Amino acid sequence: MIERTIRSQILYKGKFLDFMEDHVEIEVEPPMQASRQYFVHPGGVCVVPIIDDQIALIKQFRSPVGEIIYEIPAGKLDGKEDPFQAAKRELQEETGYSSTNWIDLGFIYPCPGYSTERLYIYLALDLVAGDQQLDHGEFVELEMMPLKHTHELIHQGQIPDAKTIAALFLAQRYVSL
Repeated sequence: MIERTIRSQILYKGKFLDFMEDHVEIEVEPPMQASRQYFVHPGGVCVVPIIDDQIALIKQFRSPVGEIIYEIPAGKLDGKEDPFQAAKRELQEETGYSSTNWIDLGFIYPCPGYSTERLYIYLALDLVAGDQQLDHGEFVELEMMPLKHTHELIHQGQIPDAKTIAALFLAQRYVSL
């Protein structure tokens, strides 16, 4: 079921997302052709910030879903930015914290059916407090929450963010949730 791209075209060029269409040949018997549409995303990072038995979550209004939701600090990569450097930057910008103890938890494809985004996940321990430095137009509220409540909030639908759920699952190897 391998697909070979015959041609690609940009349908829309955005500020940081492009919308593409590929015409592909699917290697089946007999071979067939199809089109695939998807977003080209620069990639992103997210951070599970832990201090003692608490997690630093942010609450943020998300326009596409029209809701305020809890999530871990996250953001997109700027150009060819190194994911680890981006994680340190996002943690500091959104929470004010920095960390001296980082664990790379790997990466996920949050939406592989329609996006090229690769999201790198890090665990930040031994946090040091500082000042938030939010981007222009970014409004988030920092909330410290006991780690033991995160599973309950996920099951109650109060943490519906997929990257947060996946990152907490991966962090369980290193911290007790």
